[in-house]
Amino acid sequence: MELQTEKISKEILDNSSEEISVGEFVFLLMNCKNSSASKNLSLTELLRYGHFRLWLEDQDETHPENPLNRQTAARILHEFLRIECGLDDLQDISSATQLKDLYTCRVCTNHIAQVCARGLMHPQEIQTSEKEELIFNHLEVMKKSEALEILQKVKVVIKQKCKQL
Repeated sequence: MELQTEKISKEILDNSSEEISVGEFVFLLMNCKNSSASKNLSLTELLRYGHFRLWLEDQDETHPENPLNRQTAARILHEFLRIECGLDDLQDISSATQLKDLYTCRVCTNHIAQVCARGLMHPQEIQTSEKEELIFNHLEVMKKSEALEILQKVKVVIKQKCKQL
C-alpha cells in the first residue's frame, strides 16, 4: 500500500464528509508536526515509523485501511503528542470524568481523558429518559471533517509546545 502524500492529501480534502481511515489520519497527524519529514515517505514508511516509535500498534500498521473510530483516534493522538512532541500528561483530567463511558475500556481511559481534557476531542451529548449525559462514544467511526478539526487543534498544541522550548 504505497501511497504518495499528494494523493492522500487530495483524497482526504476532497471527501471530507466520508469516513477517515487509520492510515489517512496518521499521515495528516504526522504532517501536523513536521510536513517536510513526511513529504518523501510513503504511507507504509510512516506507519512503520509510528509503530517503531510506539505511538502506533500492530493493527494500525497492518490495517491502515480500517476506519478510524474515536477510541483509536484518542490513543494515537495521545501517544503521538506524548512521544513525538514530548507533551506531558495533564494532571487535572476532572473535565473528562463526567463522561459516562470513560471506563468502558480501561486501557483507553487515560488516552480519552487526556485528549478530552486538552479540548482536542469533545464528548457527545445523549438524551436518556432522565437527563442529558455526556459520552465519548468510543466505537463511533470518525468522518474526515471531524478528524481535520481535531488536527487543527493539534497544530495549535504543537505550536504552543515549541514556543515553550
